[in-house]
Amino acid sequence: MGVSSAQFWSRYGNVPLQALAGTMEVSETDDDDVLFCAEDGGGVAGRGCHMDYLLAYAVAELLLSIHISLSNLLVLYVYLRKKDVRTVTNTYIFSLALTDFLAGCFGIPITIISVLTRRPQSFYGCLFVHLILCILCTISTFHMLAIAVDKYVTICCRDQLFRSRHSRAVFLIALSWVSGTLIATLPLFNFFGFAETESAFHAVEDQCYFTKVVDYRYLVYVIFVGTILAPTALIVFCYVSIYSRIRKEEIQIKFLLRKSERDRRMQGRRKLIRILLILVVSYGICWYPLYIINSIDYFWPEFSIAGMTLWAVVLSHMSCALNPLIYAYGMPGFKKALREFFNIHTDQQSNTGVNYSCYLRSSGPPKTQSSLNGRLRRYPSESRRKISAPTPLIKRNLNDRRIRRQTIDVS
Repeated sequence: MGVSSAQFWSRYGNVPLQALAGTMEVSETDDDDVLFCAEDGGGVAGRGCHMDYLLAYAVAELLLSIHISLSNLLVLYVYLRKKDVRTVTNTYIFSLALTDFLAGCFGIPITIISVLTRRPQSFYGCLFVHLILCILCTISTFHMLAIAVDKYVTICCRDQLFRSRHSRAVFLIALSWVSGTLIATLPLFNFFGFAETESAFHAVEDQCYFTKVVDYRYLVYVIFVGTILAPTALIVFCYVSIYSRIRKEEIQIKFLLRKSERDRRMQGRRKLIRILLILVVSYGICWYPLYIINSIDYFWPEFSIAGMTLWAVVLSHMSCALNPLIYAYGMPGFKKALREFFNIHTDQQSNTGVNYSCYLRSSGPPKTQSSLNGRLRRYPSESRRKISAPTPLIKRNLNDRRIRRQTIDVS
């Protein structure tokens, strides 16, 4: 999780003074500090290598922060400006984009500043700073679970839990924010001993290191098991159940609908499920490596692969950067709205012409437009009517014949 960006530098940033002096002696308080980039025992080379990794980390995080902020801000803007995008599913995406935007705009920059300056130098201040990204990322995970539960209830339970799908969305989104915040802030209250004592913090001269203020038990048992593994299992269950239900419905409606209508309905559902699965799989690829490394460090410290922590931290933050790309090229409505935002003209204009191909024209003041083969033509609103509707001339002739027939019958 984003909090482990500081965890990496708690591991490698706290370089022992003895190592910098050229010796290999390590004190008890620095037993987990490894100079993986200075094989010659440290010295100036080790210090320079440490600074190179620090600068590389800061630059990578800063670039990711800018991309995450701008891309998710665009998703928020499109949702607020386009009414046709405000579907129930996209409401979850809006809330998720808001979480990612806060992580990119505030969470990552604050963590970078803390890593570079080792501030704040107070115990609870340091703990709170490194829990900001933990809060946002936990909320983001629960949003993934909320989307899966919403789809499961809608398709498999036929909305039996809530009469209104909108009320269910509001409830699940609010539950994601509240529960994510409460779980991620457990170390602040220290009811279960998830935060180290202030003595451990003062032992490193009041410098802000993540692993000096947060216990590994919290990272492994609460965050990894409680907010990564358990939600993943529930999400997989929901989507497997949804897929089974869709397959069952395909067999049931096979002879009830026309093939074109049946294919259209099933293709829409399959596409939506496919996009949501891509979203979840990308999240797992981004986050699992970091917490697998954390688990190895906690249970088997002798097999620690701490040298890969840096790349796992950067990979974890890419989850927030990938989400807007998935929305833009997959979710219904977002792709079209984003193309309109960037004023990108595609072959979809010809599709608009096809939609109007069932309309005829007559005289009248021009008020509407239609597009055909890339050319804009103005048609009057009175002239737009379905081909299936009778023309005014035919109506008039039918009325005249009816009147004549009635006259003949009377006479």
